[in-house]
Amino acid sequence: MVIPVWNSPDLLAKCLAALAVQSYPRERYEVLVVDNGSTDSTAAVARNYPFVTLLSEPVPGAYRARNRGLAAARGEYVAFTDADCIPDPEWLAAGARTGRRNPAAGVLAGQVDLFRDGSVGSAACEKYEYAFEFDQAKNVRHGVCVTANWMSPRATLLQFRGFDESVKSGGDWHLCGRIQAAGHPIIYVPEMRVGHPVRASLSQLAAKRRRVIGGRWQSTQRRWRFLWCSAVVVKRTTKRIIGTASDRRFSLLDRARIIGVVIALSAVGIVELIRLAWGGEAKRA
Repeated sequence: MVIPVWNSPDLLAKCLAALAVQSYPRERYEVLVVDNGSTDSTAAVARNYPFVTLLSEPVPGAYRARNRGLAAARGEYVAFTDADCIPDPEWLAAGARTGRRNPAAGVLAGQVDLFRDGSVGSAACEKYEYAFEFDQAKNVRHGVCVTANWMSPRATLLQFRGFDESVKSGGDWHLCGRIQAAGHPIIYVPEMRVGHPVRASLSQLAAKRRRVIGGRWQSTQRRWRFLWCSAVVVKRTTKRIIGTASDRRFSLLDRARIIGVVIALSAVGIVELIRLAWGGEAKRA
């Protein structure tokens, strides 16, 4: 499995502690941590775990780091998760079982369970996360998978030369599109679970929105790129407002709060597009 990481020693320690207790036979998997230019104790944390192979990718970019891990991987399958995720003890075993039953699958997309990590945050931002983020079943219906919980045959990933390193966000969606277009299905595996802490503050959600906007900007080659990307932001904002207004999972007050977060993040997206249009660099993942 491959885990890219950048300046996240505490999160990485929790992730590796979870991987140390996997039910899957220890001799049948390897853990490749790819340090993506950390300037703190992240690398030292990885070295504390004897089952970890620590790799280095100094050029910023999570997709570049994942490709560095992919190039070093030796197994029949390669699994990806992120340093802030907590894999379930049955994570690898569930993926391996599904892979054996579905040898033609291009991507096995596992469930991502949101959880509170105990930090103080905004209830509105937390509910926004539950409403819109990490719905892997929905992702698969749209032909995509997020790298927080992804497993593929190594040969398939190498066939498509891994992830697009030119983008800071959205590379997982791009690779899924190429894999599926070649006839390799993407399969949702609910038993293959990892936990991910809720982004319970507007600053955390805004940071992610800037990364996503940067990825869309980098992958768009249209002549009127700013106008096209702005239209996408407006379209998605409108869709989310309409969807939230009718979402019976939440109270009327919570729906109003979620809509407020949607509007705020839309503004963040437009401001980020303006910054990029004036020559700014896309934010790193």
